[in-house]
Amino acid sequence: MIYLDSAATTKVLPEAAKAAVKAMTEEYANPSSLHSFGYEAEKIREKARETVAAAAGVKDGEIVFTSGGSGADNLAIFGCLKNKKGGRIITSAYEHPAVLECFRALSPQFETVYLKPEDGIITPDTLKNALTPDTLLVSIMHVNNETGALNPIKELAKVTKDFSDALFHTDAVQGFLKENASYSCCDMASFSAHKTGAPKGIGALYVKKDVRLKPLIYGGGQEKGLFCGTENVPAAAAWTEAVKILLPSIDSRRKKADLLKKKTQDILLSLGAVIISPKISSPHIVTAAFDGYISENIVHFLEKKEIYVSTGSACSSKKASATFSAIGMEKYSSSSLRISFADDTEKNDIDIFASALEEALKTLKRKQ
Repeated sequence: MIYLDSAATTKVLPEAAKAAVKAMTEEYANPSSLHSFGYEAEKIREKARETVAAAAGVKDGEIVFTSGGSGADNLAIFGCLKNKKGGRIITSAYEHPAVLECFRALSPQFETVYLKPEDGIITPDTLKNALTPDTLLVSIMHVNNETGALNPIKELAKVTKDFSDALFHTDAVQGFLKENASYSCCDMASFSAHKTGAPKGIGALYVKKDVRLKPLIYGGGQEKGLFCGTENVPAAAAWTEAVKILLPSIDSRRKKADLLKKKTQDILLSLGAVIISPKISSPHIVTAAFDGYISENIVHFLEKKEIYVSTGSACSSKKASATFSAIGMEKYSSSSLRISFADDTEKNDIDIFASALEEALKTLKRKQ
């Protein structure tokens, strides 16, 4: 099997899986219980908080555990705007649906601005020109999940602070532990464990010390009352182990991914593809389009050979994805492929993928 869809989810690292099993079978108490068994579970949760915070370049007390990246995005956006009306809120036109759908839901209450990228990214000048004195929130993703576009969040956060009183949030799900970045420049940042070698079902929101949020989920007061519900201790234990392994190797993994991306792009171009990923983008993602083909058909052709890639969008021939609309490439929305590398992807895997892709292009009919 060749797995080239790590932007969708990653394989759980063996050490992380082992930690999760131990927490489920040996350290399974509720971390809110007052007895010593519960305290052991609490220590596992707090170790995870320390570990994620250190990797994000923030303080332990600034990490709130959630159910995943979407839960973190929703808490950030609705949490800071709850009980407010009027004013401007700004995001990019190619955010993940976990952010875009929040802004769409809030659009009746706020003046909502969707920034279009320039050369694939959101520039500080573009954001600066959109800021107004009544801007309340800016949310710009770190790495775009469809094209890999790498936004300059440090500069975007600075512009936000220099020219407004708005809070700055970033969806860092595709950037965390892949880009060597500190998120302390932001007011809030969202992370997801399953993009980083840990299980699905847990994420985190970094909330800067002085930022005040309202809860979305009410209950027993867990996570400072901001995201109530019994915490996923096994997933937290697994995330600790995954972060410990991945954090020291960010630079080496990025260098390896960069070589794989260059090789893949050369192959795609030789087969007649149009490269969609911009020049400034993550080395872990390359998106390309084969004009005249339906990408879903290519995906299914490759899966029969146990080669797994993704379409560049949600794969609808009738409606372009938000990302492709934002970058002016709607016509490629249904003909694009996203290849995203795992840490164990090797050059030989790309060669095998290339051979199968060439066969697919020769075998499949072009759309009329």
